[in-house]
Amino acid sequence: MEENNQMKKKGMARNGFVVYALGVIDEMERGGRYGMAQAYRNSVKSLVQFTGSQRVPFQLFRFEMLKAYEGWLLQEGCCENTVHYYLRNLRAIYNKAVKEKVIRPRMNPFLGISTEAMPTRKRSLPRKWLKRIKNLGLEKGSSLAMSRDMFLFSFYACGMGFADMVNLEHARIEHEIICYERVKTGRQISFFAEPPLQEIIERYRTDSRYVWPVLSDDADDAENYKHYRSALVTFNRHLKKIAAMADITESLSSYMARHSWATAARNKLMPTAVISSYLGHASERTTQIYLDSFDRGVMKRLNHKVINLE
Repeated sequence: MEENNQMKKKGMARNGFVVYALGVIDEMERGGRYGMAQAYRNSVKSLVQFTGSQRVPFQLFRFEMLKAYEGWLLQEGCCENTVHYYLRNLRAIYNKAVKEKVIRPRMNPFLGISTEAMPTRKRSLPRKWLKRIKNLGLEKGSSLAMSRDMFLFSFYACGMGFADMVNLEHARIEHEIICYERVKTGRQISFFAEPPLQEIIERYRTDSRYVWPVLSDDADDAENYKHYRSALVTFNRHLKKIAAMADITESLSSYMARHSWATAARNKLMPTAVISSYLGHASERTTQIYLDSFDRGVMKRLNHKVINLE
């Protein structure tokens, strides 16, 4: 069986990088890795646009070609992080082909090509802008109002990310404590659900096991991933409208509530270790050392001060 798979992959390689890459992407989707599969698909699509052909021989992968591709992306208006993101994904696919011995390159074409992510400015909103968002007179039950509530939910929930919000189940909420695992890292996070957060939860409560009406109880993982992607696009589009309505000069995005909570927590002198544990960034060992030294009542009072927009 393994020998047949190896022969199949070598056949793909003879048909070029794109055919091989699509095989890798299909394999990822079968394994439920939909996010990474979509990232690879976008990167391959970008390469095809650059070359103008679906057939991209592995022999075409040379340092000179990759530098030309990098320059083309920049000319097309991509930021450096997007350029490096595409290159990292293409490099991962290329290295997989090398590891599986479907190709035997003479040298590494990515040697000398920068793929490191550049530091970006973590944008956060001042409290007066957060208050404007909260106090907007949006039509109850509208999709725009739900997007506003999701943004506030992220802030109230210690910077919970969008993917974690839509995957959050009611079973994860017990005795005013929300405990969940980050979709991105699998790290467990728990915090107290303050009254503003509980009000939003009750506002959207249905018979579904999910807190938000985005994912479906009956859909499989692939279908729910499509629901998630569609909801994220809608969410970010609505945030732009909300920013204009609230007279906010920054262009709102799904991550700004997360950054805003972290900045507000720091400004309220919440210890960095606690902020890191809420965001899911600290190592488990370091987080546990610090969490053991903080009383839960103290942590609850600190977060209450952070999210109070009254």
